[in-house]
Amino acid sequence: MKLSMMSLVSAVVLCSATAWSDGVSVVRGQFTDRVVAGRPQGDAAAAAASREVVYWMEVANTGQPAAVTVVWKVGGREVRRQSLDVGRAPRWRTWAAFRRNGATAVEVQVLDAAGASLHTDRWAAP
Repeated sequence: MKLSMMSLVSAVVLCSATAWSDGVSVVRGQFTDRVVAGRPQGDAAAAAASREVVYWMEVANTGQPAAVTVVWKVGGREVRRQSLDVGRAPRWRTWAAFRRNGATAVEVQVLDAAGASLHTDRWAAP
């Protein structure tokens, strides 16, 4: 089977953005302004009009129930940590929230129980 150069580059980028640790990985993440019935309702732009920014994610966990930590950073400085439980599931939905207090850009880093980085994402108000 032939792989195109674009497919190879895409695979490398995806693997570097999301790591696996003890069966736990971030499948996808999204900034939003709110979550209803376990699903994000707004998008990153909607968060700009809200006092709070929410980071929603689907986490795959093939092992035992675990915890992930969401680290919120503003201007490169850590401003909040939240621990979230993750059950055993192919797509466990969970989210963390942060009151912006005027911040126009934030970074989230998702860590496994040992503190290794699983995923990083950034949001900036338009």
